[in-house]
Order: sequence, then structure tokens, then C-alpha cells
Amino acid sequence: MNKPNIKIKQKYFFKTYLKSALLENKKEIIKRIEIIKNFNCNKYKALAKTIFIETPNSYIYQQSKYQIIKKESYHKNDFIDIVKALEYFEAVGFVHGDINKKNIIYTIEGFKIIDYEPSLVQMRNKKIKLLITIPYVDKIELQNRKITSKTDKIGFFYFLLRITNKLSSSSIVKLSKTLDHLIIKYDLSEVSYFDILDYVFDDNIFA
Repeated sequence: MNKPNIKIKQKYFFKTYLKSALLENKKEIIKRIEIIKNFNCNKYKALAKTIFIETPNSYIYQQSKYQIIKKESYHKNDFIDIVKALEYFEAVGFVHGDINKKNIIYTIEGFKIIDYEPSLVQMRNKKIKLLITIPYVDKIELQNRKITSKTDKIGFFYFLLRITNKLSSSSIVKLSKTLDHLIIKYDLSEVSYFDILDYVFDDNIFA
């Protein structure tokens, strides 16, 4: 793919999206991009600074690069900035769609949420693809191919369980059944992200 003659700052990584490959409603895509461009990164520290450059046929996505830091263990307070950012997403009507261990990174500035796609449905390698990661997704929404903040909450719940080592990835089948039980138990469609954080750090979560 030929890249437009635009200078990209080295402190950013970038992706090029052909407009023809973004398959959601055009107005919704434009609205989504505008929300991302206007993220309040100064107030919500877990948000990654991101801009889009529009060309006649594509969007150039630029996001700040961050150095990933490995940490042996995490405390509840480490996740407060993520929770505030996710609550902000819900307030402005933004659905990330792919909250998982790869898209929440730990940096010298704390946790950062990255990878804000301009459309959650795209044409990739001549196939229509829903940009989610199983099992970080609500199963009914996956079947209906319509992703809402419920999937973001389930993704965050699963992310917390994995990163705090409360669930192992050794058995996807066992993991999925355990997660389904917890999702029903805590009714994640109705709870806040702060509630989810409290649940995961409750020692009796598997009782």
C-alpha cells in the first residue's frame, strides 16, 4: 500500500486505514474518530494520545509510543486511572471493543489503554472482521456482531482476573466456564467499572 506523503513524528507509531475497509456506518465512524481525537488525555492519564490524519481515501492513525515496563505484582490503586478512563468512555459514548491484556500496557506513567480503532468492523485480507478478542467479549454481542460497553466491562473484568493471576490461561474451556459464572454472578451489564475493580480485589470472588 502506498503511504501518503505525510511526515509522521518518530515518537508515534502509526497505521493506515483505507476508508473503503471501514464497514460501519460512515457517520458513526466520523463520530467515533472525533471522540478519539478529543479525548481528555490531561485529565484521564490512562488514555493514550492519539490523532487521525484524513486523506481522500484513508485515515492515518498516530498514537504516542510508550515504553512497556514489567511489574511483578499489582495493587488495587494501580488500576484507578484505567477505571476513570473507562468510565469516561462510557460517559462520552465510546466503545473500545477490544479491552484485553495487549491493549492495556504498563508504562513509566502507569497503565495506558491503547489501540483505538476507527471502526470495529473492517475488511481484513478480503474478509469482514469484527475487531474483538475472545474471550474478552460478551457472547451474545459476539453472536449479534454488535458490540457495546458491556463487552468493554467483560474485557476489563477478564483483564483484571488475568493480570492479578486470579485466573490462569492454561485451560480456555475451564476459564470460559469460570468467567461465564462470574459474569452472571456480578451482572456486568449493570455494574460500574469501579464495582468490577472492587469485585476482583475481593478475596471471596470465587466463593
